[in-house]
Amino acid sequence: MGYCHGLSLTIFICPQLVEYQEKLTCKMRWKETFGDSSSLANYFLAGFIVFIYLPTVLLAMLYSKIFVKLRSEAHPGEQSTNAEEQRTRRNNSVLKMAIAIVLGFVICWVPFTVTLLLQLFAWNSSIPCSAAHYMTFTRFLAYTNCAINPFICFTLSSNYRQGLKRLIHCFNSASS
Repeated sequence: MGYCHGLSLTIFICPQLVEYQEKLTCKMRWKETFGDSSSLANYFLAGFIVFIYLPTVLLAMLYSKIFVKLRSEAHPGEQSTNAEEQRTRRNNSVLKMAIAIVLGFVICWVPFTVTLLLQLFAWNSSIPCSAAHYMTFTRFLAYTNCAINPFICFTLSSNYRQGLKRLIHCFNSASS
């Protein structure tokens, strides 16, 4: 199975040299490495739960808690209309960024995990030709999640944009 390396540790312990068409090739050998009692499908399901689905739920819960805390925050003293508007704007900005980060994670990773689950349970060892390009795209999409988060933050947070401007200014000043 080409995706035995989905969780990085297996890339070091699953491969074995086997003779194939009078040549030695490196093949991922799950059963030979872990025995019949272990299932590649169970391994991936556990990986999806621990590394994809559980973090998604935790992200949503933690960002929800942050937002609820911001909404219920008591402000001592007399509140001006301007201060209240600024707080509301800040809270809305935090909410938008939190939703965008969670949605970005889900949009990037769910298609990839669905594709792998289809490969494990529906397609068995033969992958439909029409799915090959989709599988490549979903893998690329999953890996781009790390690159998308900074863009979400820079787009939705003026603090991030100001920090980037200061950083660029520092680099320009240092190189002059």
